[in-house]
Amino acid sequence: MKEHVISPLSRIAIGLLVIIAIVSAIVNIIRGHVGHPGAFWIIILGFLLFLISKLSVILRKKWICFGTSLMTESMANVYRFGYWLMVAGILLTFVD
Repeated sequence: MKEHVISPLSRIAIGLLVIIAIVSAIVNIIRGHVGHPGAFWIIILGFLLFLISKLSVILRKKWICFGTSLMTESMANVYRFGYWLMVAGILLTFVD
């Protein structure tokens, strides 16, 4: 097995943790409870990283681009990390 490949058991465990976090967030949203409002800054940081990586493609006159195919490797990593931070920030905002 390669180092970067996640085992099937790990995939199931990660999937269950994400499902639990999403359900908890949905319940707190319905209740109107914001557990960690400071996590909003994590969302902002993630969006800024996403925006920087997208601008690197737009500045090369590629106005429409989906995914990381037209990005350099470093900008693709910034793009993925930005998405990760946005998702993590949204979950942290509403999870107790």
